[in-house]
Amino acid sequence: MLKRDIQGKFALKNDDYRQVRSVRLTDETWKILGITAECLGMTRADYLEQLMTGNASPSITREKEPIDQDKTTAVELTTTPFRVTTLETLRDQVLLELKLGKQAPGYKAALKALNYFIAVLTR
Repeated sequence: MLKRDIQGKFALKNDDYRQVRSVRLTDETWKILGITAECLGMTRADYLEQLMTGNASPSITREKEPIDQDKTTAVELTTTPFRVTTLETLRDQVLLELKLGKQAPGYKAALKALNYFIAVLTR
């Protein structure tokens, strides 16, 4: 999943120097950011960087296009509103990749977190 070096720090993904920054977020937003980044197999910082580089030129109007699940990037998935059934299908795919039984504590915790995430997204 997330690669760490010998000291337990996240390994650098490239040679670009990254300075430590801070962001003020609510606890709720921090949890959602963590769950989303973890589901995508990246750190919060990498996820934020991907969001910002993918949305480098935001506009007021956005064209609506049908979603092609096979060719959709993580950034497109996070910026396009989904129906609950689509989110539940994605949740089930993520849970299958865990390779845990449905009674395993890790499976139940992930299911609970993903259900909560879906509820927050659909508010």
